[in-house]
Amino acid sequence: MVQIFNQEAFKNSATAIQIDDLKTVKRCMILVPHPDDESLACAGLICLLKESGTQFKIILTTDGSRSHPNSLTYPSEKLAALRKLELEQVLQVLDLNPNVLACYNSADSAMPAKGETGFNELASKLTNDITSFQPDLVLVPYELDPHRDHRATWQLLMAALEKGNTQRPKIWEYPIWLYENAAESDIPKLSEQELKLIDVTKYIEIKRNCIAAHASQTTNLIDDDPTGFMLSEEMMSNFTNGREYFMERKKINPSSTLTEDYFDTLYSGNGDPWNFEKSEYEQKKYRNSIASIPSKTYNNALEIGCSIGVFTAMLLQYCNNLLAMDISSTALAKAKERLANNPKVEFLLGSIPSDFPNKMFDLIVMSEVGYYLAKDDLLTTRTLILNQLNVDGILLLVHWTHFVVDYPISGDDVHECFKELPLKHLNHFRNEDYRIDVFQKQS
Repeated sequence: MVQIFNQEAFKNSATAIQIDDLKTVKRCMILVPHPDDESLACAGLICLLKESGTQFKIILTTDGSRSHPNSLTYPSEKLAALRKLELEQVLQVLDLNPNVLACYNSADSAMPAKGETGFNELASKLTNDITSFQPDLVLVPYELDPHRDHRATWQLLMAALEKGNTQRPKIWEYPIWLYENAAESDIPKLSEQELKLIDVTKYIEIKRNCIAAHASQTTNLIDDDPTGFMLSEEMMSNFTNGREYFMERKKINPSSTLTEDYFDTLYSGNGDPWNFEKSEYEQKKYRNSIASIPSKTYNNALEIGCSIGVFTAMLLQYCNNLLAMDISSTALAKAKERLANNPKVEFLLGSIPSDFPNKMFDLIVMSEVGYYLAKDDLLTTRTLILNQLNVDGILLLVHWTHFVVDYPISGDDVHECFKELPLKHLNHFRNEDYRIDVFQKQS
């Protein structure tokens, strides 16, 4: 067994979080595989956030029915009811409305993982809950926490976010069985500031009471199953020392603009990673994009992120001169091959905002690119676009609106950012997957 999250080992590496650092958290969603995970992992944080008026949504993903599989006194259905009652008692201790709890009732120790029967239905259910609640912060078990239900719950969150259209929440992962049962391959390799520490000494008695409310897991309440589970004092001591630990990994909380290496890796494995050439979805999106801009010939146009040149070829029909740029040399080589000997197109290898061309344009197209940028880089790019767009010039924005774990911001973030500019909003289109916005620069 490997104990990695003890106080002594991490006190010098964890970043302390204060209440002022959590002021932006207005809605917190907590995913718990089993009743008691919420008390162990984050009862103190709940108390801290509650003082600031944060709203909560707690998703219990399993029914908790298998901790004592051989008990005759508490067969699975009765045990599930007991464990739900214990969780409801915790909500009372925390002074939370019982309506914050949603139960998905997956089979304990057999929750469907990604690719297994029932997983997609659970993901759709969680997508609906996320969409209606719109959390700023989501707490979820660590990706490789050594229990299949914990790992499946993490996978469920990722799938649900990808299905929905929601603002990117901050995602904090909490360890439970990582403390005792981790194999070496389970241990996270954390960089600086990815481990967060919250001092919850002020709430330690409340937290102890929450843990104690789960009597079926902490005492001999169920005494007719010698194979039954019970939390050991040693295990509980990891959670009752006045500190709570969370991981804010950059892997699922990206904050930096994606680099050339990211895209070259994509293209090296697949020459057309988004299936631009053959996808009817992409072709229809391209047609809708072109139909959304004023129908005329544009003398000088800029396409930011031309990729392998499929959309570039369609845009050329409406442009006298088109500058197509991309960050990936691999993608740009394919675009040049596709449009070889076409005098109307020029190619530029570069990234935005650093390599934004110093020219004036009548049309600027940014399709499926903006969410690759960190917010500061997007704001710089926004200023460059505004400055390099001619009077009466057209800006076309097209972006996927679902969550993508790799992207620093969402497609909606991109479009809402540009709506703040002094541009005339000519056109808007949105379906379940993407949105189009067209702007015009006024004199």
